Amino acid sequence: MVMNMDVLLERIQVQMQSGMTVLMEKGRELATVEMIMLAGAAAVGLLFCFFGLKMVRFWAAVFGLSVGFAGGSYLASYFGLEGYIPLIIGGVAGVILAVLGGVFYRAGVFLVAWIVGIAGSAYFLQPKDWIFALICLAIGLVIALITLKFAEPVTMLVTAIFGGALAGQAGYILLPMKNLMIQIAMIVVLIILGILIQFLLESKRRKRLHLKKADEIRKTTSVANEVDKARAMMEDLDQEKSGGYDEEEDEILDLNEIEDEEYDEEDDEEYEDDDDIQFLTLDDDDE
Repeated sequence: MVMNMDVLLERIQVQMQSGMTVLMEKGRELATVEMIMLAGAAAVGLLFCFFGLKMVRFWAAVFGLSVGFAGGSYLASYFGLEGYIPLIIGGVAGVILAVLGGVFYRAGVFLVAWIVGIAGSAYFLQPKDWIFALICLAIGLVIALITLKFAEPVTMLVTAIFGGALAGQAGYILLPMKNLMIQIAMIVVLIILGILIQFLLESKRRKRLHLKKADEIRKTTSVANEVDKARAMMEDLDQEKSGGYDEEEDEILDLNEIEDEEYDEEDDEEYEDDDDIQFLTLDDDDE
């Protein structure tokens, strides 16, 4: 497997170097297909450079589909599977990785940072054997792990650098003039602009989120205040009603006391009249 990996890496590097040599050849007119491919590469690079974070789910789905299909197909072929089976296995693996990267945000930024880190390190190291290939994989993995901790800033930096380099390189090849300083200047300017634009877009998005959250809190607070006011009014009404009943009961008690006093006075008068009558009868008998 190691020998196969070394041969595969050597072939990929030879093809890339030959392609770049042909494209960078001075005085050579580009074919229509080459110009279309370069224009497409420049467009993809600009999207990465300026909208890397905003489109991270899309890029994660694309990378997941590509890596899953290529890796699944290669492993199936290596273990001796033939026919359509490697394609089916690669398609299933690609769909799974695409769904994971597109649906889950953390998985998406991890996958994008890993692939971009591998591509960037491979561009500079140009691995010819599996040892350098593992080094490129490790560099990409380190960048991806850092992205899990600081998702937004690292993703913006990585995508701006990758997109600026890709768009600058493709744009430089499309230009009629050939100068190394122009190439470097184009790449550097695009990277700086990409970082600035992505940070501005992210700051605006965060500001909108904060305003939306503040509005929700204000609405929730106002609703809570209205509920408290309504509850206080209900409590006041209950207290007024209970106080009114107490006054009515006090009035009823007072009336009952007054009636009892009147009844007592009448009874006393009746008793006094009875005593007078008894006294009179006794006097009459003595006479």
